[in-house]
Amino acid sequence: MAGHACRYTVRDVGFADLGNERYTFFCFIDDEVSGAQVDRLGQVASVLFGDANVRFQLVNLAKGDHPQAKRLPKRTPGVPAGLLLSPAGELAWPVNFPAVKQDNPEWSFLSSVVSSPTRDVLIKKLIPAYAVILFVEGTDAAQTRRARAAVDDAIKAITPLMPQMPKPVEHPPEVVVVAAKRIAGESVLLWSLGLDAGPVPEPQAVVLMGRGRRVGQPLRGGLVTRSELQEALAVVGQDCECGLDRVWMQGERFPLSWGRAERTAAYAALGFDPDNPQVKGEISRIISRGPNSQPNEAAASSHFEQLSLGYSEELIEFNIEPEELLGADPEPVAEAKPVESDPEPVAEAKPVEPDPESSALGQVNTLWWTLGIIAVATLAGGGLLLLRRSGN
Repeated sequence: MAGHACRYTVRDVGFADLGNERYTFFCFIDDEVSGAQVDRLGQVASVLFGDANVRFQLVNLAKGDHPQAKRLPKRTPGVPAGLLLSPAGELAWPVNFPAVKQDNPEWSFLSSVVSSPTRDVLIKKLIPAYAVILFVEGTDAAQTRRARAAVDDAIKAITPLMPQMPKPVEHPPEVVVVAAKRIAGESVLLWSLGLDAGPVPEPQAVVLMGRGRRVGQPLRGGLVTRSELQEALAVVGQDCECGLDRVWMQGERFPLSWGRAERTAAYAALGFDPDNPQVKGEISRIISRGPNSQPNEAAASSHFEQLSLGYSEELIEFNIEPEELLGADPEPVAEAKPVESDPEPVAEAKPVEPDPESSALGQVNTLWWTLGIIAVATLAGGGLLLLRRSGN
């Protein structure tokens, strides 16, 4: 049986949004928040979160306590407060309403959940590029220089190998840098990827692919090495074969908005639509199979792989009578009747075969009769010949 490579690479899978990795943004208000502001919050949320991987929930604490409200820092009455919850529900990040008066503070408040200068750059680079390394500078200059050199070396090492990969990508990996002085404005992005959201001495790095999906673990300080980064980059170009650890395909995604422009660009870059329901279904089955997938049971059915791929084989038997093969008219078929349980076996009529011993005896008798006739004819002929001679 011939083997076939997976249709998709790890990078391709990174563009799929299966709908089960949504952040939740709780917008807490009270009765001191005006009705007009509540309406503006709802309108802005419908625009910003319609194409985002974030669900919006408006919670009025005046109507009762909410379990997630305990995670909020001290809240100012009459001022909306936000809490961003990770898809697994384990981590939360508070989002403050703008303290400085603005023309549209509701927009600034909610847009900070799904957009930031670095995220906008990442999305533009992630679609055409093989992958992107997000590099966060540390306050220690020496460590930062060493780590940045490791980032550049990893990209130089993986770029010559890209044409040999199962599905080559024209654009090599790129680097997006978050300067130490800009870390505060990227707190949501860094928090969602498991990085420190505040200035620290050690530099940080993480490999991203597709629709903002993290590849491998975030790296800090002395762990930002060429070998670690190169390993993560190498996995991005591999086939989604069954033996590949699914952890590489299930890294966290940062909150982002993925609108029509991004979907069109992704389709052009990939050659297929990652938002197509059939593609999503196939990628979902790919992720569900292999090491560290769910479910991952050893005692699976022997047909599990065929069913997972939507493929099966059936044996079809044709019961053709010999008369039909010879072209004879078939006998009329009687009307089908229900079969009773445990029917008695019906003996089939068989042609009567001659007894071998009887056949042999018949053949011997025939032979003796033939010899006797020949002998009589010979004697008769000899007698006639003698009579003619004596007469002469």
